Amino acid sequence: MNKKVLIDIGLTEERAAIIEEGRLVEIHIERIEDDKIVGNIYKGRVINVLPGIEAAFIDIGVEKNAFLHITPEPISSDLQNIEEEEYYTLPSLQSEKKIKAGQELIVQVVKEAINPKGARVTTNISLPGRYLVLMPYNNNIGISHRIEDEPERERLKKILQQIKVKDMGLIARTAAWGKEMEEILPDLDLLIRLWEKIKKRSQRVRAPMLLHEDLSLIYRIIRDLFTEEVEEILVNSPIEYENILKFLSSLSLSNLKSRVSLYQGEKPIFDNYNIEKEIEKALQKKVWLKCGGYLVIDQTEALTVIDVNTGKFVGKQDMRKTILKTNLQAAEEIALQLRLRDIGGIIIIDFIDMEVQEDQDKVIKKLEESLKRDKTKSNIVQTTELGLVELTRKRARRDLENVLRTSCPYCGGTGRVLSSETVSNMVIRRLQELSKTTRAEAILLAVHPQVEVNLSGSKMLLIKQLEKEYNKTIYIVSSKDITMEKIEVVAVGRLKEVKKIKNMYR
Repeated sequence: MNKKVLIDIGLTEERAAIIEEGRLVEIHIERIEDDKIVGNIYKGRVINVLPGIEAAFIDIGVEKNAFLHITPEPISSDLQNIEEEEYYTLPSLQSEKKIKAGQELIVQVVKEAINPKGARVTTNISLPGRYLVLMPYNNNIGISHRIEDEPERERLKKILQQIKVKDMGLIARTAAWGKEMEEILPDLDLLIRLWEKIKKRSQRVRAPMLLHEDLSLIYRIIRDLFTEEVEEILVNSPIEYENILKFLSSLSLSNLKSRVSLYQGEKPIFDNYNIEKEIEKALQKKVWLKCGGYLVIDQTEALTVIDVNTGKFVGKQDMRKTILKTNLQAAEEIALQLRLRDIGGIIIIDFIDMEVQEDQDKVIKKLEESLKRDKTKSNIVQTTELGLVELTRKRARRDLENVLRTSCPYCGGTGRVLSSETVSNMVIRRLQELSKTTRAEAILLAVHPQVEVNLSGSKMLLIKQLEKEYNKTIYIVSSKDITMEKIEVVAVGRLKEVKKIKNMYR
């Protein structure tokens, strides 16, 4: 696979773009002001325990108390086919039924705070390395699901069984593919020493306290994604370029140094590779397909809804083939968009209706195959009676929409405003009220230009009628600085003074 990583080091944020076959498939952003806590390990204090919802709230020293799901008994877990990076989200394998308020616990953040909820933590600590994940409170071994070759899985399983430390679990990561025991052992040694350091620190400090901070964005990318399939990593900072080379040496990956390059182009790195425009597209609701059909992606607090439409595509053959082709392209694009936008939670897909079961199966199979390229776990739950496809995707961080945007202070996040017709009717009511309650000679209102247009014609006759009935002079002016829903009472007073103010709007 033609895979490239672009790293943009700015004054206020770090960004990494993952490109596969010439297309942007992932964008990662980390800002100076962000609380980078996913993967961090804390010594926390239990604030309160709520048995009714099997939860405890833990003070880990951040703004909001973290949420810990309590399991009444240790949960056994089959790690034989674990999803990439799913180790963060495994249920705790320790018994937590005796947790009490005031107790101190070592916890790890598995999900960042997403308003209004605090961060989610687990007591099932996981330490990721280059080739392995060490789980101090788990006694099992597992292999990344992305390693599909069965002989290779068996080979790695035997290696893990030989090197596994007593009472600690291990997972072979995707990067372990083809590696011998001698290459994997240094990684294990590093992780064990790191865990011992964390334990010793936890014995010296009082909660709440940070015990271990996960790597920053750039070095997580190098550790987790820099595999043999990555052809090039391009970074725009000379300092970080040198640091990345040193980091590769520390991971015994000097053979990959030749694939790291320093970007020295005149244009900003993301502009040069058209990434900025791709990010803008990733924030739009409508996504066009190659065939002329399109997707409409609506994200709500509870779930994400994706609607598939034929759009401009009418096909050259029968309707069945036109619909099937659109749905197949949509399935592939949906998997990419979920990954690019980092959409998590419940996702409902409304494909174009297909009457033939064979066609439905082809579309679901295409969706499943496309989702396999995503390191974040997705699960197709079912197809509903209405033909809607329901799936879930794990969520650990804020999606791209929430990272780059905030709710509109004007519309309150609804995405809709009152129409010009509605506001023009409100203007008439407001004028009627003012005419009745003031003795002033003149009234001056300012509105949005579209509202002013809507006030012409029959509604202007109503305004003239109000002038005659109440012996007032009414002026309506427009301003581009006024939002659609706003009616600004600029002046109410003597005719000469109001007229002077009105002339200032010309």
